Amino acid sequence: MAQDSFANRGQRFTAKAADFSRAVLKIVGEDVRSWDVFRWIVIVLLALNLLLLLSLAGGIRSEIAALEQDRSAGTDQLAHVTKDFADMRASLTQAISDMNSGLQSDIAKVNTKIDARLQQAAPKPSPPPAAAPKPGAKPKP
Repeated sequence: MAQDSFANRGQRFTAKAADFSRAVLKIVGEDVRSWDVFRWIVIVLLALNLLLLLSLAGGIRSEIAALEQDRSAGTDQLAHVTKDFADMRASLTQAISDMNSGLQSDIAKVNTKIDARLQQAAPKPSPPPAAAPKPGAKPKP
């Protein structure tokens, strides 16, 4: 029973909506038939503007999508460049460390050679003479 009344309400609403839409179309149709050329030109121009705006909006959306893809590609490129910089920094640090240790060993070898040549070229110092006791000093008992 409740379902029948619900179905009847739905049918009544549909019938009322159809009647209303027919009445609106009848009024609009009568008004449209009375329009002059100027109003039709305005409507056509408005429709063309609307179509132009819709086409521009579609183009703008596609450009925005392309920019978002470029931005994500830019993020990937940034990550790649950052990784390359980190790798380059690590290799430069390693190369500087290797050069530093190589220079230290070369400097140590040169210092050893210089010390050896200086020891060969320098005369051996004679021991200093023993200090003579002072004549005025008295030994303590």
